[in-house]
Amino acid sequence: MDTKLKQCLGIDVSKGNLSISLGQLNSNLEKEFIGHPDIGNDPGGFKVLSGWLRKVLVEGVEFIIVMEATGVYHQAICNYLYGQGYKVCVMQSGRVKRYAQSLDQRLKTDALDSRMLSMLGLERNPRPWNPPSKELQELKALGRERSSLLKDRNVEINRQGAIGSSSYSSSKASKRHLTRLRLINTQILAIEEEMRELVSKTKVLKGRIAYLESIPGVSFISAATVVGETLGFESISSGKQLTSYAGYDVVLRESGNFKGKTKISKKGNSHIRAVLHMPSMTCVRCNPTLKQFYKRLKPQKAKPLVALVAVQRKLLILMFTLWKNETYYDAEFEKKKQQEPKALAAQDSTMV
Repeated sequence: MDTKLKQCLGIDVSKGNLSISLGQLNSNLEKEFIGHPDIGNDPGGFKVLSGWLRKVLVEGVEFIIVMEATGVYHQAICNYLYGQGYKVCVMQSGRVKRYAQSLDQRLKTDALDSRMLSMLGLERNPRPWNPPSKELQELKALGRERSSLLKDRNVEINRQGAIGSSSYSSSKASKRHLTRLRLINTQILAIEEEMRELVSKTKVLKGRIAYLESIPGVSFISAATVVGETLGFESISSGKQLTSYAGYDVVLRESGNFKGKTKISKKGNSHIRAVLHMPSMTCVRCNPTLKQFYKRLKPQKAKPLVALVAVQRKLLILMFTLWKNETYYDAEFEKKKQQEPKALAAQDSTMV
């Protein structure tokens, strides 16, 4: 009988159901898979899964669970399995999609997706998932609520303009719209105050968000929203991964004589891109580093907006760097970096 080297449970998560497949890597490096009927994405289904795992897992063999991030639907099962002591890995959708494409898998079903995830876990060593703190989850929820209200406010402002431009206008209807606008503005201010209170109560979070606020052009709300959406950059290991997560990764299509347009994919977190738009416009006016970057890039682009998007991408990576290094923004960093090779060359020349 072949010895088991590794076991991996792939879970394809949907709103109501979980499709599961257990992959096993044998000593001869062959893979075999054990299927199971779909279970509910609820506490009852979690208990069924836990009981099944106790029957099929081999003691002493490495075991991991792999699933794809699916909005909020994967959070409950993640926390449950983590609480049971299992090693859980949550993969970003872009990485999972690229792996699936490498398999040349033509069909797409929940069962095949769960099997593909278990195969990914057997072949790779994905990064373990750790549950984010309660404060970060609450910060993310507040940021999402604020974003929704901002959209509602724009709708009401447009409606108010339409009423004012109409040949028939009702003063009562106009008053109702103004009342709704005042209510939305009041709620937005209340949410922003809640975000400040939440951060001020957490000493570590307050200090690290201060690093991001030190960037000229970045406000507290912008910094807090980015931190909340990334849950403190917990699952981000590099700037390249972060830009892909936010949808700032560049897509280029060329084939033979065909030269397609270069653009960002936008296949990522739209909340991050939305909140960085206004800070990027401020940065190109007052930020020493990004202002020079924008001026150098703008003449090379057909539209100024393209250069502005590049500023947003660079700003996001800068925020990530300051967060990870736990340091404040240094306007002279680029100059110091350029002077280092000259200083080293001068030292070499004196030693000769």
